[in-house]
Formats: sequence, C-alpha cells, structure tokens
Amino acid sequence: MKNKTIYFCLLLILIIIGCSQSEKSEQKLITTDSTLLPDSELFGATTYLYDGSRKTTQIKTGKIIKYEKLDSAMAYQVNVLIFDSLDAISSTIVGDSGLIKEKIAKLELFSNVVVVSNDSIKLETEHLFWNSKTQKIESDVFVKITKDGSVTTGVGLEADKDLYPFKILNASGVIQNTENITE
Repeated sequence: MKNKTIYFCLLLILIIIGCSQSEKSEQKLITTDSTLLPDSELFGATTYLYDGSRKTTQIKTGKIIKYEKLDSAMAYQVNVLIFDSLDAISSTIVGDSGLIKEKIAKLELFSNVVVVSNDSIKLETEHLFWNSKTQKIESDVFVKITKDGSVTTGVGLEADKDLYPFKILNASGVIQNTENITE
C-alpha cells in the first residue's frame, strides 16, 4: 500500500509538471505568433521615402502589409517614382512585389522589375535594390539594359537613379544600332 501511495504521488507530480510546461510553451507560442502578425493591411496605398525633408521616392501599391516593429512593409503591384533634387521625376520603376524599409529609406523589388529613366534607358531584372539616401539602384541577378537600340546584359548592376552612368558587374552585350558608332 505504501508503494502505491509513493507511485501515485510521483505520478501526480509528473502530471503537474507536465501541465505547467505545456501551459508555458502555449503562452510562448501565442506571444511569438502575435509578433508575426501585421500591424495593418492597406489597399491602394501610397508611401513616401525622404532624405531629411526632401521627398525622394513615391511608392504606390495595390496592397501593402505593414509590420511597424520590424520597419518593414510587404508591397504588391508596386509602382515607384524617383525624384531628383528639383522634385522632377527622374525614373519610374514597376515590379510585382517589394519590401519597403521606411526608416532607412530602402526599397527591394522582386519579379518583373522594369526601370525606365527620363532618357529612355530601360533596365529589366528580377531583383532590384533602391537606396533613397544614396540615390543608387543595385541588382545582384541577371540584368538587361537597353539604351539607344543597344542591349547590354550581365549579372549585377550599380547605377544612379537615372540609370546613367551604370556599371554591370559581369557584362555581355550586343550592339544593334551601328549608325551611331564613329570610327
């Protein structure tokens, strides 16, 4: 009888410990999941990036999901206007989706990204970074640039906001318009 009482007490202690551990892990799971929830979800939103008091970028989106604590917003159907120092549009960018970091004024675009400058230089890629503070466009994947009928392709890109000058890190190309070449 004494052994049964000891086993019963041990079993009861194990059940209590197991239940308290289960409650703690459940509370932790709820806390962790709540930090992953978005703060807001907007449709047809417009976001601006600034360098000090100067507006550098306007981002229009079909849908945006904001995570304030992470300084992140996931945007879909992205249309971007990049402004010069005189507040004139110097380039436009479109992409299927993007990640906006407002506090550090950076934008990362994904899938079907096309940049067109006022000088009709066109950049096509699948992944692009825009740094509003440095006014630089960068890519780390395949890029295609069309300028005055010439096409240059390669992997990786660094360029100013108006796509000129640009530097393709691993370039290849074909000159299609030979009328403008002088000997």
